[in-house]
Amino acid sequence: MFLGISRKFFWTAFLMLLMAFVAVEPVVAAEDSTEMPSDETASSKEDSFQLSSLWLWPFNNVIQPVLNGLVYPVAKPVDYAFKNGVIEKSVDLITFGENRNILIYPSLNLKPGSNTMVGVNYRHRSLFLGKDYLVLQANYYANGDASFDARYTKHALFGSPLFGGIKTGLVWNRDDHFIIPETKSAFLQPDSSYYVTFRLGAPLTKSLNWNVDAWTTLQFQRASVPDVQDSILIDTDFPIEERGLYQNHNEIPVGLSISYDDLDFPFAPSRGSRIAISGSYTFVDDYRGVKFQDLGIEPDDRKKLKLEDSGLRHDYLRTEFLFQHYFFLGKSEQFILSATEARQNRRFYTDFSWDQAVRVWRPENVMQTLFERRVLALQYRMLNLWEMENGGAPFNAFPWLNARTPLRGYGDVWSAHHMMSLSCEYRWPVDRFVDGVLFDEYAMIAPKIDKWDFDHFYNSWGFGIRVRQPNMYLFRVQFGFHGLHGVNLVMTIAPEFK
Repeated sequence: MFLGISRKFFWTAFLMLLMAFVAVEPVVAAEDSTEMPSDETASSKEDSFQLSSLWLWPFNNVIQPVLNGLVYPVAKPVDYAFKNGVIEKSVDLITFGENRNILIYPSLNLKPGSNTMVGVNYRHRSLFLGKDYLVLQANYYANGDASFDARYTKHALFGSPLFGGIKTGLVWNRDDHFIIPETKSAFLQPDSSYYVTFRLGAPLTKSLNWNVDAWTTLQFQRASVPDVQDSILIDTDFPIEERGLYQNHNEIPVGLSISYDDLDFPFAPSRGSRIAISGSYTFVDDYRGVKFQDLGIEPDDRKKLKLEDSGLRHDYLRTEFLFQHYFFLGKSEQFILSATEARQNRRFYTDFSWDQAVRVWRPENVMQTLFERRVLALQYRMLNLWEMENGGAPFNAFPWLNARTPLRGYGDVWSAHHMMSLSCEYRWPVDRFVDGVLFDEYAMIAPKIDKWDFDHFYNSWGFGIRVRQPNMYLFRVQFGFHGLHGVNLVMTIAPEFK
């Protein structure tokens, strides 16, 4: 009932808006005329004015007040932030060092239940040597869980073109879960894993556009038996022994990637492409640590469900193909606003009125409105998992289709052997460090590489903002929708396209 009323209201408002444009045009034309109007012309002008006033009355006295009321909770904070330079002051507040090479800032993620999180981030360029970068991130969750990540990257190793890095992290997550591949069935699996990753890379060309990167990781997966019986998976179609569920094991992935990147800015790109082809082979040791008595499984049932150690191997291969391209629209030299342009843009958004909206969307101004200083960002991504041994790959090996794939209208819904996604974003500068974003994206999953079908075809769309500097990403807040079935809030320090 509510959706039907919403559609009727939308189309009624849209039609009235079109009629308003038709009614306004004669008035503007008459005002711009330099000739002395005759009595007949004056009479026609007066009639046109009365007609336009009649059509505009519901907008000025009904629709506009309603819209003002709806957007007030968002518009006022944004208005205050723009008028008082909150973004610029915030950036100055979290920036330290003589060369402004240190950033310290908090992070916050408000979600239902224990996913609510507060954290702190520390970023330091040129810490020990030139061309190095240290990042520390610590998060604390509502239920007492925590996570920590640290990474250090160094370019021009020993005066050579090589670049290298080390990354480590650990997590305590009692509410973590896994999803059975090609389904939406989720089961509780607490996680207390930790890892150390080593990377080494080099440019393939003098222009630095082509790079090769090799890495290996020591990954220690530590899973506990959950104390919620409803979350225990006992299924002959998905036996515990084949996925390492509720068990501990170690993994050593060895990977290689080749990438091309000629973007004008890393985190505010408006021109160029990014291409990456990568693959990793992961060695998996034996699963161990499950306590069948905690699962309530009797010895005879273990044999029926084949839960005894059978010597299966679980190595797997993951591959990824990524293609991004950015189209810059308009005659401006660059997408990023200068300080002066940012102030002008700020006044436009904070003092925006219904009359201005009508002028902006007049036919002669539409090209300027839609295609001047705008960016179209496209991304195609394909992820594949290939099981190489007689046993199934671990639960954590499968790629997930979620807001980071990206499919922002969904949470962590599907995992699969194969998935691909196509995303399109329309970006425009709102302020010096803020972009507005509209996006539309599609995705498919498949159990085998030749088994794609439209029964597993998904779409999401939405809007939001992204806050960044040209060479540093800060955060984004976006709302993703899938049809008329729900909304997913994305609030993260991770960029849309990695």
